[in-house]
Amino acid sequence: MAKSIKAIKCPHCGSIKVSTIRPDYYKCDSCGTEFFLDSDDININHNYNYPRNNPDQYKPIRIVLFAVVGFIALMFLIGALSAIFSKKPEPNYSTYSSSNTADKKEEAITLEWNYASNELFLDKNNIPHIVVVGNVRNSKARFDEGKDNKVYIGLFDPKTGKKEWIKQLMDTPVELSSSDVKLQVFEDQNLYIIVKSKYIYQLDRNSLTYKSVLENYVKDAPSLSTGIAKVEFKYEDYGSSYQIINNEGQNLAYYPLINKSIPDKQLYDERRKKLPNPTTKTEFTFSSKSSYYPEEKIQLIQYSYQYQYGFPKDSPRFSWDKDYGGSGIFTDRDPYKKVLINPWQFKGARLISFKDFTPGRLYFEPVVLAQNDKTLLIAYKPTPAEDDPLQIQLLDISTGAIQKTISTELKSIYGNGSLLKDGFIVKGSSDYYYFDNSGKQINKFEGYNPKFDSLN
Repeated sequence: MAKSIKAIKCPHCGSIKVSTIRPDYYKCDSCGTEFFLDSDDININHNYNYPRNNPDQYKPIRIVLFAVVGFIALMFLIGALSAIFSKKPEPNYSTYSSSNTADKKEEAITLEWNYASNELFLDKNNIPHIVVVGNVRNSKARFDEGKDNKVYIGLFDPKTGKKEWIKQLMDTPVELSSSDVKLQVFEDQNLYIIVKSKYIYQLDRNSLTYKSVLENYVKDAPSLSTGIAKVEFKYEDYGSSYQIINNEGQNLAYYPLINKSIPDKQLYDERRKKLPNPTTKTEFTFSSKSSYYPEEKIQLIQYSYQYQYGFPKDSPRFSWDKDYGGSGIFTDRDPYKKVLINPWQFKGARLISFKDFTPGRLYFEPVVLAQNDKTLLIAYKPTPAEDDPLQIQLLDISTGAIQKTISTELKSIYGNGSLLKDGFIVKGSSDYYYFDNSGKQINKFEGYNPKFDSLN
């Protein structure tokens, strides 16, 4: 059959660059596909042969790869030769000992407090100490390791942050958890410590020594002679006292400074009884926001009241109120008087008199921190803005005149502060701030977990 003349194209890639292998058999120069023509010129049959890698096309890559490997090998050889020629002689014995000591120092065990509580405490010379009570653990150990469950008491200097001493408080090992240790300064100015609602200790301000007082309480108070099942501090507004459940299940308020236990149901009346030998005492407090008269500003109140050491008391609460002249159910149509404190509260707190100590001054979130014979220490926010820090102010206790106003970084203050010979201390959320007499902050002491390196 006659053949017509056609351009021969690769059936795979369409290239016309083909080479004749033998009659009617061809190979594509572009993709390497071999194919042949049928004799009737109807079909073009092809055989796909994927080309093998052409060694020549990878020649540049191999050259680059060999160059990189050679360079790395050369650098390694240069480094090895440099180390050999610059090698220093072995250290002598003294050099080794010094290095070994440094390593040991770096690996020395560091200690930290575990579930501890703290309190500001003044000794007989009015020198401040931060008292910390709790378990101690190895700070580098896992959370559940490194504890011996002994309860320790430590004294720290808030001015320098240094440890004064740390000693074992009690012989009985006790594993503490949150809020298992509570501390409170009573009217005798000694510090009292409750551990696990069961053990009671006293830190004496004169000798800075401590002892268990639980046995004395049980021995001296007939109502406690069966033993104490649970003990907590009562609110400071009640006076220096404990809330106790004895082993007979009785709920008692115990006033250790006068060795008197009072059943809970009688405590309300006891706090309002006429005192046998009272003296007059003057203190300060801020009024609280009134629900009846919210437009009334908070006032700094100076009040005098009848006081007797160690006895139950009821602190006054000043807030603008409506006095209907008695008890019962009243409406706004009933006659009433606008009063800063109700008559029954006046009597219950054994008040003698009170007055606005700083008329016209504006306070937000204020708190009374400390007082002595000459100075009153307060803190407050100058505006109602939530992110405003507190200002600390020192007032003349006779006239109310401002002695000094100090800006701080504090957003809140907890507990009482202390006026000192060289300045004053206040407590933030967890740290103690020490200021000198000029109002300059001279130290910020970490009360939650003060640092120390040994137990002694």
